[in-house]
Amino acid sequence: MVLQGLRRATPWLLLAFPLLLLFLFLLLPYLLTFYYSVTNARLGQLTNVQFVGLDNFAAVLSSKRPAFSGVVIVTALFTFGTLVGSLLLGTALSLSLYTVSPSVRSTMLALYLIPWVIAGVVIGYTWKLMYDPQIGLANTLLEAIGIPPVSWLSDRATALACLVAANVWAGYGIVLLVVSAALANVPPNLVLAGQVDGASTWRIIRRVILPAIRPSFLLAGLVAVVGGLNTFDLIYPMTGGGPLFQTETMALEMYRLTALRGNVGGGASVTVILFTLSLLLAVAYVIIWRREARRWS
Repeated sequence: MVLQGLRRATPWLLLAFPLLLLFLFLLLPYLLTFYYSVTNARLGQLTNVQFVGLDNFAAVLSSKRPAFSGVVIVTALFTFGTLVGSLLLGTALSLSLYTVSPSVRSTMLALYLIPWVIAGVVIGYTWKLMYDPQIGLANTLLEAIGIPPVSWLSDRATALACLVAANVWAGYGIVLLVVSAALANVPPNLVLAGQVDGASTWRIIRRVILPAIRPSFLLAGLVAVVGGLNTFDLIYPMTGGGPLFQTETMALEMYRLTALRGNVGGGASVTVILFTLSLLLAVAYVIIWRREARRWS
């Protein structure tokens, strides 16, 4: 009986430590965030707090400097730009590797994935240097073709576009991996049939390959959107939300409220809003995936 009980308990004993780690580093921070979002917690005062209900959410939604509506618009534009750019660049690079030999493909794939494994803060400082109005590579190239220099990150018209370009370069790797895996499962006879019928390369891509790998775009798109919503480490060193909060995203607003103003409750409320948006996107992804799966089957 004792041995039988030990056999039944062994799996749970082996899982106890990993489950404890998951609770401490994953579930507990979420629970504390939801808790602090409805309290008056501040930095240095995280224990003796009072319940304030939805006051933090009301204060965040009605904030004027920066206006939360403007922060949401910037976040949406940044995320949409990241989504479109990552899908286009990642898919184009995947298609460029589709016809090369396996040895060349593996080498080029490793090179293409280098930006994806570099820390976001490093990429942020690197691209900030590239956009430097005095010594940056961007203005050097413009001057080479006779165009006057541009203040890329201090100009409201270009700052957000520069951030999107940097984030696309940093994050297209996940799209590249997902689409490359989907391309590897495309039946070669479909492509051969198109070639035998005399279809052009572009027509084969548009009519044969892209429809066959369409499911992969759902997953890659979800990851790109969630990544864009939560990007902080790249934006902060490049613009810090400037000029005049024109590149202030919800992730930066969360940091500003919590770390700079000491308003833990307000920062937690922004985090809850971000979490809710990400959760809604994940639910929408599952619904669309099931609908598409029924169509494919």
